[in-house]
This record gives sequence, structure tokens and C-alpha cells, in this order.
Amino acid sequence: MCGRFALARPLQEVSESLDCEPLSDLTPFEPSWNVAPQAWVPIVTQTDVSQNHPAPRHMRLMRWGFRPSWAQPSSREPINARSETAHEKPMFQSARRHRRGLLPVDGWYEWMTTPQGKVPWYHYNMKGRLSYMAVIFERWSDGENMIESYAILTRDSNEDCQPVHHRMPVLVHPNQMEAWLVQGTLPPVTERGVVDRHAVSRDVNHAQHDHAGLIQPIATLFDQEYGV
Repeated sequence: MCGRFALARPLQEVSESLDCEPLSDLTPFEPSWNVAPQAWVPIVTQTDVSQNHPAPRHMRLMRWGFRPSWAQPSSREPINARSETAHEKPMFQSARRHRRGLLPVDGWYEWMTTPQGKVPWYHYNMKGRLSYMAVIFERWSDGENMIESYAILTRDSNEDCQPVHHRMPVLVHPNQMEAWLVQGTLPPVTERGVVDRHAVSRDVNHAQHDHAGLIQPIATLFDQEYGV
């Protein structure tokens, strides 16, 4: 699963890396090292905003926490969806079929259960590149307000991530993006040697903490035991 992530590099750099239209200047996004559920973040898609028709690749701000078009607002809107079953679930199947996107991130956090309690670990591309998570999204309106919201697709962890958590986001490499965005073809499991990780401060547990220090590694008493 994924419960927090970081997107702190300039969006102009992100849009250039994806060859997509950037966010409008009227919809600014503040870089963050601690993006939490309910936050609004840029999602890359090739689907237009209203008719599920193809569109040039572009960014739109969407809220993290999936709300189907037919649902009532809830405090328990899912932030993740299992990639193995999303096409079968009434909540997700329409979005899985018609509304797919990519979430660019610098990295994400997972929590390891240890004798010292749950410890957050920061996961990131081993070469310092952006990672791109597969997402599905939905449009909801009450007649006066409209929001687009999304859920991150997850799968069983690969060897890089499994020691920390048994689930990980579905990562999409640049050469796999068109197949996901247009055909809905999920990439295979991320190969070993792509994701690095290290333990970080528990400060990330609190959404009000948001600074570059959150992703810095910390020394732990169980480094050797857990293979840091």
C-alpha cells in the first residue's frame, strides 16, 4: 500500500519528463515532502475531464481519496485499490476501464512493523529519477461542486520493497506509459534493483510536518537485522 508520498521537484521538470501539458498557472501546486490523503496533487492523464474521450497528455489536480460518481461523501474513501481485483469491484471497475492516470512522485513512505513499533521507510528510484504510479480516477458532482479523485493501484511487493511491506504501488516505466494510459495494460512487476529505501523519522506520521528533512535517513537500532 501507499499512505504518504513526496513530490517536491518543480512541476515544469515533471511535465517535461512526461512530455505533457503542465498544470495551468491558475491551479498552482505547492511542492511537498509529506503528501497525505485528501490532498490535491497533479495527475497525468490522456482522458478528458467530462466525456472519457482521448485527449493530449496533460496534468489535472485531483484529490487523493477515491469517490465514485454515485457515492455520498465519506470519511473512509479509499486511497488505494488492489490492481488484481479493481476491474471486478463495483466501486472501481468503471474507472479502471475508462479513467487511468499516472501519479509522479519523488518517493513514497511505507511503515514496517518492528519490536520498536511501526517505523516509516522512504522508498525511491535508485537512480534518483521520478517514479510514476498507476492510478484510477473518478469524477463526482453534487450539482454545484465537482471533484476528481483518485486511488493508487497496488500489487504484491517486489524484492526491493518486500522486507518493509507486502504491498507496493504499481510503478510504470516511461516505455510502459502509453500502454497503461491508452489500453489499460498494467506493467509487469517492477524488476529488482529499481527501488531503494531507508528508515526515516516518525515526524512523517504527522501531516503538518512538511520539509526536506523528512526523507533523510536515520540510524536505527535494527539496521543490521533488517538489512539497511
